[in-house]
Amino acid sequence: MPSRRDLLKAAAVAAATASSIGLGHRSAGAQTARSQIDGVLRQGVDAGDAAGVAAMAATDKGVLYEGVAGLRALDQTAAMTLDTVFRIASMTKAITSVAAMQMVEQGKLKLDEPVPGIDPALASPQVLEGFDASGAAKLRQAKRPITLRHLLTHTAGFGYDQWDPSLNRYIKAAGLPP
Repeated sequence: MPSRRDLLKAAAVAAATASSIGLGHRSAGAQTARSQIDGVLRQGVDAGDAAGVAAMAATDKGVLYEGVAGLRALDQTAAMTLDTVFRIASMTKAITSVAAMQMVEQGKLKLDEPVPGIDPALASPQVLEGFDASGAAKLRQAKRPITLRHLLTHTAGFGYDQWDPSLNRYIKAAGLPP
């Protein structure tokens, strides 16, 4: 039974092969590479590492590969499809960071300018300073605007309620979702 590491290695080799021969073409080599990647995806599902998987490889020239294997969920019979929607949780950070840095390279975003242009909700950040005697939150305006650099380096001042009792108290008092 292959390990997850083995499957990832095999997928990487297949993707590298596919990239070198150009999966966008209908050549026998490209078809073989696509079949290899499909096989690696099926192996992962068959090994029980995941109910289903979706994979995509692309360059600036376009999509090299896209494929799926398995089910959308273990408790369902619906097959995984290219348009299946699912959560990827913290993996969005890596994808979003790369996309943001590409936009910086293209001159579409600036690292050290305020980000309200990206998300107007970030235009007037508030800082939790504590609570008054009645238990009401004491908030103040942030001393400086949030920049893309702050967001990418996790220095924008956002916290996690599970690690900060004051933030947890504020969220509950304000009736906000965690």
